[in-house]
Amino acid sequence: MVAAQRIDAWRGLKEEMFPMSFLVRFPQASYRADALDGFTVTPGFTPGNAQAMMWLSQLAYETDDRDKVDNILKALGLEMRGFGADTPATGLVPPKARFIVAVGRDATFVTLSGTDPLSIKDWITDFTLEPSPNVFHKGFAEAVGAVRSDIEAAIRSGGAGQPLFFTGHSMGGALANIAALRALDAGLRATAIYTFGGPRTGGQRFFEAYEPLGESTFRLVNGNDIVPAVPPSLPLGNFRHVGQMVRCGSGSTFAGQVPESKEGNDPSLIQIGLRTLGAADIFHLKIPSIEELRDIDPRTLDQSDILPGVVRDHVPASYFRALSVTIP
Repeated sequence: MVAAQRIDAWRGLKEEMFPMSFLVRFPQASYRADALDGFTVTPGFTPGNAQAMMWLSQLAYETDDRDKVDNILKALGLEMRGFGADTPATGLVPPKARFIVAVGRDATFVTLSGTDPLSIKDWITDFTLEPSPNVFHKGFAEAVGAVRSDIEAAIRSGGAGQPLFFTGHSMGGALANIAALRALDAGLRATAIYTFGGPRTGGQRFFEAYEPLGESTFRLVNGNDIVPAVPPSLPLGNFRHVGQMVRCGSGSTFAGQVPESKEGNDPSLIQIGLRTLGAADIFHLKIPSIEELRDIDPRTLDQSDILPGVVRDHVPASYFRALSVTIP
């Protein structure tokens, strides 16, 4: 109880001092000009595409600053075609998805923003208590639905026939899955979808509807990241992942890892719990001083003991490290 109160206290202090997602925003200079150089147009999984998609997933966290996003896109050789800015959120899922649509390098890219890592405690609680996967899915669907026409118009403006890629980290991964399926319904088929640390998106109905995109969807899971384990699968609820999992161990890398079956639904919340939560990892959080809060650098959070391991494995810095990417 005391530890949980400490987490809430730190979150409250953070919200007073920093904007939403301060743990996932990078300085503009950290976006390397060669970030997308390993990208190739292919529906199959490649490490170079995973690295490129992670950079674009990261960029979606910068939607509070359109000029910053535009400048970064230009440096990456891309042109902005669509933009959905930060919107006030009263719950875990924002009323409107935050997104960027960009064209260049012979492709169109759609990236959707995730959420603040400090809300993960609420995710675990609320997702575990939600009895219906199809009811929960409604929140994600509404967030995408609010901007669907904008996303699809931006895609068409860049050339409806050219290769199309969707991506997102955390909740942005779930939103990318839904946006890709909605685009397919509109005649805009994704070439590939890459998600990083995304939660289960919906129930069995969504899993079956997503079947046409399953072979070209790759969901990367780093170590003991807790978010891909929620909402829970059976026996607590029939929540489903979509696409093929690519997973590495905590502290390891994705090098040499290959996509698993699209029928898979790991990781299990129970397994993550037995490995980490049995030691009260999720309820143990060092409370930093004001000075330490000012010194927090989201680019090195993978090396910090400020966050519990199941959250630390989730932050973007940990995914960049697991992808063997150095952040300037």
